[in-house]
Amino acid sequence: MTLPFSYYDLIEACGQPGCPVCALLLRDAHRYLDAMLYEYVTKPATNEAFRAARGLCNVHNWQLMDFGAQVLGVAILQDAALDEVLKLIAANPAQVQSTLSRWLGPTAKNSPAALADKLEPERSCPVCDTLAAAELRYLEAVSDYLNDDRFQAAFRDSAGLCLPHFRTALRQISQPAALETLLTLQVGIWRGLKDDLETFITKNDYRYAGEPMGKERDSWRRALGSLAGKKGVFGPRR
Repeated sequence: MTLPFSYYDLIEACGQPGCPVCALLLRDAHRYLDAMLYEYVTKPATNEAFRAARGLCNVHNWQLMDFGAQVLGVAILQDAALDEVLKLIAANPAQVQSTLSRWLGPTAKNSPAALADKLEPERSCPVCDTLAAAELRYLEAVSDYLNDDRFQAAFRDSAGLCLPHFRTALRQISQPAALETLLTLQVGIWRGLKDDLETFITKNDYRYAGEPMGKERDSWRRALGSLAGKKGVFGPRR
């Protein structure tokens, strides 16, 4: 049987620190931004998307900082978004109408509130859209292969899913056997992490100052990723 690329992607990602789905989404975001800056900066569709979205979301706009060799592309796209913002302001001179809007009310055509509404993004961040589809695809693969011996072994030895991805996975699973397996594996991983946290806390007591740290040394850092997901994956929605 031919297995999808997502199966092998997840097996490989399970060998990395933190949530494997988060790792794949960070990889996909980097690939998307890299391709966009190398190949699509001057394409009209890319320009229009940046104008409509007012740039990218906070998370993905700042990830453009990772592409130091492509700063010209970054500048071109930011220029398009800023040009759109300035055009909208020029077409709706709220600063001139601010006194008048006190009488006309906040819903007046040229009121500051109306301008603020026009400055809202007309479409979502294109990177977020791409990753939302990828996220569902990876979590479907998790559900589909939970009872596959190779995947199960890789998942057991990984950091497991972060809490946001675990919640999404629970909402997608429809097979009782897959649900039982996911719960068993994930709870086992989190219990191990909790044990490491408690050992770390104990060894920071002055009475145990002489005891060397083991794998519990970075448990606090692992817990951050386990509860919130990897840095740069989720915006305020999660």
